[in-house]
Amino acid sequence: MNTPYPAASHEAPPSKILLVTGDASVLRKFRQQLMPIYEVITANTVAEGVLLTNKQLPDLILCDVLVTDTSGYQFLITLRDDPSLKHLPFILFNRLNVNPNVRKGMNLGADDYLVYPFSGEELLKSIQSRLSRYHHIRETLGPVKEAMIPPVHADGRGTVVNERLSKTEAKILDMIARGMSSRDIASFKCISVRTVDNHRHNITKKLQLSGPNALVKFAIGYGGIAR
Repeated sequence: MNTPYPAASHEAPPSKILLVTGDASVLRKFRQQLMPIYEVITANTVAEGVLLTNKQLPDLILCDVLVTDTSGYQFLITLRDDPSLKHLPFILFNRLNVNPNVRKGMNLGADDYLVYPFSGEELLKSIQSRLSRYHHIRETLGPVKEAMIPPVHADGRGTVVNERLSKTEAKILDMIARGMSSRDIASFKCISVRTVDNHRHNITKKLQLSGPNALVKFAIGYGGIAR
């Protein structure tokens, strides 16, 4: 029995999926599965995929590990190294089940890694889950732009932040001020939750904060000034 999926809303365009594979039969099969729900654009090579990503800015990328010109891993590395694109959900799939290296894909920042054989239902559920999280983060952040750390403020918080925190820590502080959880921050910045928690610990220590929710309280106060 097929799981019903809601039709795309008339109030907003369907999410755009970039499918990257050099296998014509896989491309046709996946297009048939995805087209009733999503807008699907396709690329046969990583080079073409990179070009389309910059030109059309898809909501999610579904990429074959075994692409003809290079590999899905290399596409993932290229994407995660680009500050303007690193937040895009990226799902790898191994269509031949040849030496699937799931750990490598996840360590490089993939949001999921599907290994054949997998069903159309599994594919759709994976895409839905990643898109749901992606849209939640976009709504939380509003327009996606990195924190601009302000100069000196009347209460001195801007000075303290500039002097004591690294650029990365200051950006994470801004995200905390926006109400993002460690998991949300990790997903947006393509790092582990553990890494985010380490940053939070270091920020708390550098700012000499103590007590329950001290970091959140400081971040909210600082964020109000920053914006």
